[in-house]
Amino acid sequence: MRFLLKSLAAAAVVLAVVAGTIALGRWLSGPDDGSAPATKKAIAAVAVDVLDIHPTSYDVNSRYDAPDPLGVEIRFRPPGDDGDSHYLYVSVRPADGDESGGCGDHYECADWHGHGGDFHLSWQEEQPEEDPGILTLTFRTAGEERSVTYAGVLIEGDPREQDLPLSVEGDLVRLLTDDRLSATTTQEMVDADLPKWPKDDTRGDPVPTTPEVVAHWMVENGARDAPTQRPADTTAYGDGAVGAELVSRDHTTTVVLVPPDSPAVPTCGADWHCETKGDVVRGWQPGAAIAIRRTADAVMLITVRSAAIDGPPRMTARFGAAGEDYLALARGYGSFTLRTTEEFAQDVPAW
Repeated sequence: MRFLLKSLAAAAVVLAVVAGTIALGRWLSGPDDGSAPATKKAIAAVAVDVLDIHPTSYDVNSRYDAPDPLGVEIRFRPPGDDGDSHYLYVSVRPADGDESGGCGDHYECADWHGHGGDFHLSWQEEQPEEDPGILTLTFRTAGEERSVTYAGVLIEGDPREQDLPLSVEGDLVRLLTDDRLSATTTQEMVDADLPKWPKDDTRGDPVPTTPEVVAHWMVENGARDAPTQRPADTTAYGDGAVGAELVSRDHTTTVVLVPPDSPAVPTCGADWHCETKGDVVRGWQPGAAIAIRRTADAVMLITVRSAAIDGPPRMTARFGAAGEDYLALARGYGSFTLRTTEEFAQDVPAW
């Protein structure tokens, strides 16, 4: 019995020493900073920490009408630079499945693999007396797309070969491969104290698009500002669809935005004469013309009804104002999305 008690006592001492050692180790290494959902402020905090910059300002809604829940603009001045603030836009979003990267007509591009993901660099060189140039580096990893855009000094060729305030293959790669620059970050970054962070940081928060917003986008993108504006009938497309109608003297223009996973996504039916041009499906029947195209998060159906329509509405002169409105929207410009920003929604006049 005495032997058993002594053994138990010895075991207790060992356990106490081990527990004390673990506690001491945790105390020396700091508290366990668990993971937390990222915010715009957390994304900015990671950028400031990794790049060791001193921002002059932040903008949580630089795109105004297009929400980017984990995107933030940062203005800063490198040491010794007394000119205009340099520009950064840092963003994290789910990868969209398009692995091609792509490169526009006015950009140069480069791609490489590393750090467990794929990098895509695009840049636009300076245009004398107009634009100093700009670069964007994107990193795709584990279903996530992290990107940083920089402008501030002249881009005179491959930015990897230039002496920039923030090097591409050093600073910017280090930022994009930091585990904290993600949809899940650390509580420390969420709680970071950022001087000059805006007190009102909800202006860029996503909110559902309303019929008034759709109508405003229609006019912004070339449709005439009709005297009558009203919500479109979206019952055929189920929950989540939203749209607006602009009613003019001789024609009605309608735009409906439908979630891509809706059971009733718009298609060109058997009663329509249809053709596909680029990524836009165009169709017509006597008295109406339609166009179907995809936006960032929706399938967009454009409909123009007019007695003048008796063939493919390819030329604006043939169908007058109805044709002009149709082509303005069918060309594929504009940021028609199912969600907009809080600030933009508040600025659009109510009906």
